[in-house]
Amino acid sequence: MSDITKPLITTIIPTYRRPKLLRRAIKSVMNQTYPHFQVCVYDNASGDETASVVAELAKKDPRVKYHCHSENIGGFNNLNYGMEHVNTPYFSFLSDDDILLPEFFQTAMDGFEKYPDAVFSAGSCINMNDKGKVGSVMPWSWERDGYFTPPEGLFQMMGGKHITWTSIVFRKEVIENIGSFDKEVEAGDLDFELRIAAHFPYVVSKKPCAIFVIHDSSYCGSATYKSFWPGWSKMIRNITEDEQLPFDVRKRAENILTDQIKYTLRGFLIKSLKKKNFDEAYEIARIFKDYYQEKKKFIFFSFLISIIKYIPLIYYLIILLNKIRLIYKLRRIRRQLQKQFGDYAKLLEFI
Repeated sequence: MSDITKPLITTIIPTYRRPKLLRRAIKSVMNQTYPHFQVCVYDNASGDETASVVAELAKKDPRVKYHCHSENIGGFNNLNYGMEHVNTPYFSFLSDDDILLPEFFQTAMDGFEKYPDAVFSAGSCINMNDKGKVGSVMPWSWERDGYFTPPEGLFQMMGGKHITWTSIVFRKEVIENIGSFDKEVEAGDLDFELRIAAHFPYVVSKKPCAIFVIHDSSYCGSATYKSFWPGWSKMIRNITEDEQLPFDVRKRAENILTDQIKYTLRGFLIKSLKKKNFDEAYEIARIFKDYYQEKKKFIFFSFLISIIKYIPLIYYLIILLNKIRLIYKLRRIRRQLQKQFGDYAKLLEFI
């Protein structure tokens, strides 16, 4: 095989019954300016037109590969299956409802060329809903891009600032050194990235490289607090129980991640109240009492749940106050992001 056609990057696309979106995802890889790649689609026994969609694209471009499981093995196992079968020096992940921007691979490989010891190279990922509204862009909002070594790189990924894996190219060695995803951490991309960043350097670019699409049927769009809890507590233990890390690094990481989890749980509690799912809101409140021994917060949350449940006017007041909070906190930032990255929404239309 010549250097022109030799695949150096494997893009893993796990899929299940999203043939139209899958077509868009695959075509976004095929549209890369960097040609040395292969696309490996792992079909979780969709039983629909997924196979014919991939076959059509593979007929036009032999870099598209397809494997269909005989039965649905679950999303986690399907993802790990793809990792186990990487046969190129580099690999990336692409959900079947997300897309890559044309210069992603080239940007990542430029990073590796500049910093040969980096174990992953990332660009900015635009988090956007299916209507084209931009929510956030990482690492565009970081103070700087470039080269990060431990422990700076580890802490940079914390506090809600981690890079979505959609815009990351990994060296294959990370699988041998770090392992695959932790099954106990359901939202395992952050855990995977943190375990890497705790021990190895990486490089990032603020150049937009991918779009992470949030919609009602996507994982993030349909996630509940159980998607993160108690999995995230295991994610913390993966860092704090790593005796290769200095004690002060582990302790600082524990504090940052714990605050991040509590913030996320509070967000899900508000989301439950907005949906009037009071049982779920109470379950979340109990976590603060039973796991974090924060009885005062539990009492406050319980009181708030009861008030909203039995006095509808308070419910609407809480919704209004939350909207005002979001407007003052996020309006300026989101307007700036929309102005700078909103035009990328048109790329969601090509199939």
